[in-house]
Amino acid sequence: MSDGGTIKKFKNGDIIFNEGEASGAAYVIIKGAVELTKNSKHGAVRLANLKSGELFGEMGIIDASPRSATARAVGSATLKEIQPENLLKGIQTDPDLSSKVMSKLVERLRAADEMLAKAGISSKTAAPPDPTKPATSPAKKKGFFSRLFSADKGRQATFEILLADFHDDPDNQITSAFYESLKTLAQRLGGAHISIRRTESPFALNDFNDSPMVWGQMKSTAQRWLNELDGDLLVWGQARNNAQTVHLRLAQLHPLRHERAGSILPCDGIDMPSELDDILAPYLYGVVLAALIPSNKTQLECMDSLLESALNDARPALQKRMRELKTPQQARFETGLANLMASCGYFTKKTVYLKEAEETYLKVLRAIRRGSGDLWEGIVHRHLAYTQNSWFEMGGEKNLLEASIESLREASRVFEKSAFPTEWADLQAMIGQLLYKKDQIGDDDNALQESISAYQNALQVFTASATPQRWGEAKHHLARALQLLGSQRGDLDMIARSAEACREALAVRSKTHTPMLWAATQNNLGSALFMLCQKTRKPETADAAVKAFQAALDVYEARKATKLAQVTQKNLSRAQEVAIDLGPLLGTQNSTETENFTLEDFDDSAETAAEENSLREE
Repeated sequence: MSDGGTIKKFKNGDIIFNEGEASGAAYVIIKGAVELTKNSKHGAVRLANLKSGELFGEMGIIDASPRSATARAVGSATLKEIQPENLLKGIQTDPDLSSKVMSKLVERLRAADEMLAKAGISSKTAAPPDPTKPATSPAKKKGFFSRLFSADKGRQATFEILLADFHDDPDNQITSAFYESLKTLAQRLGGAHISIRRTESPFALNDFNDSPMVWGQMKSTAQRWLNELDGDLLVWGQARNNAQTVHLRLAQLHPLRHERAGSILPCDGIDMPSELDDILAPYLYGVVLAALIPSNKTQLECMDSLLESALNDARPALQKRMRELKTPQQARFETGLANLMASCGYFTKKTVYLKEAEETYLKVLRAIRRGSGDLWEGIVHRHLAYTQNSWFEMGGEKNLLEASIESLREASRVFEKSAFPTEWADLQAMIGQLLYKKDQIGDDDNALQESISAYQNALQVFTASATPQRWGEAKHHLARALQLLGSQRGDLDMIARSAEACREALAVRSKTHTPMLWAATQNNLGSALFMLCQKTRKPETADAAVKAFQAALDVYEARKATKLAQVTQKNLSRAQEVAIDLGPLLGTQNSTETENFTLEDFDDSAETAAEENSLREE
């Protein structure tokens, strides 16, 4: 563990992490000391006082649990932060390290038990189960030491897909058939990349109604299961129509912060016949793979080949008409295949698949309008919008951007603010982004004003307290649009509003937890302040612009975002020149310095996308 890691310094009394927080990293003490304490009804109980050379914070990483204690610096402390993947790799490949970690854990647990016992607290007691509440955990969970010593956390493949027993399938005959089919195709098409496992219990939530509350329960419960069983994707469902059909739902361990072409949410139910044949089995395998979200480089690198082979095998399903499925069910069935096409296009960067997906979504929409299913119409419009936008981003015609905006508007008419506030606000925020993009390509003079209105709509729902990440993101993008429109119109009030929106976004964007997002907003703030000081000629405004640019530059250089750092450095230099020039002008008027400096603009979306996508849903 001597290689790698980030050096961090803490002052006396600084909290390194709190009990109950998610376990994000382990630490080695380079210099100083660290105290571990645990909360109790009697107050904080000291568990250990760690010295130089000791490792701590490793338990939560090994067993994927929250922090079991609070860590506080005693005096000045210098620590090396170890990322989870590096710690686990070291444990699994270095027998000496594994032995040392195990011995130290046992020693520390015994010491902690003694300290808790002295305080009159038992570390082994737990509240009795509430018989009135249903179980919300899967039947099996890997033990601590099996996670510690099993290679790659017990994983068999790059992606672990879990299948829960279907509801209303008493003998598990349909569940078993679906499992065997998925397993066979995973072995044939997925090779070492795909593993199919059964949870051997039904999913805890037996509610397939479509409402934001149910969707939220589905997602949070599924993520808890996936954490406990080391899975990437959970598939569950219900046998329907006297076991002739199956309604499937899917949820991921790490959902994207933003949707992509083909991305599948818990509201995306898939209907299909329960009796699998040579056409339906590849369809099932393909739609399941389309729901995967890669969370590391290894997973990302295999997505294109996995999806392309799965799509080729699943394609015949588009021509199959099933008498078991009614019109709404057939629409869900065909949407599943369109999602596979869209995902394949997104990962392979081949627009031919995105074009196929668009055609299939449009076909589904035509069928829905002849039947009933307003909510599903909104879901399909949303899928269509992200597919059209991806196609445009890959070099498609400008009309695709306009089509994507219109598809989002159609979706927002279905996902009304009163019934689906969060979904509506997400759509409004995406409309704002696409309209901003439309202005950038010079296609519509009114696009910026419409973009601002869309962000303001989103901010009617998002709040700094309830949805801080979404709120901060909407404020950040609103600031960009206000700044650009203000500069075009020479409207100082609008530019001042942009600066204020940036400051508000910085109240929830953290340099520690989201450095690239924080830096992007600091850069926006610097731009707005620089534009203001050009007009107001106030030295304090120029100084504030310099500080904002410098803050952004520090992050870009530390993160090796070379292009962003280069452009920010140029803007910083210009702001510094103006700040120096304005210094002696305090209390005087000088009309010779009226040149309008134009900041060099840049697009930081690529660099911040990964950080935005890594954020968990609020």
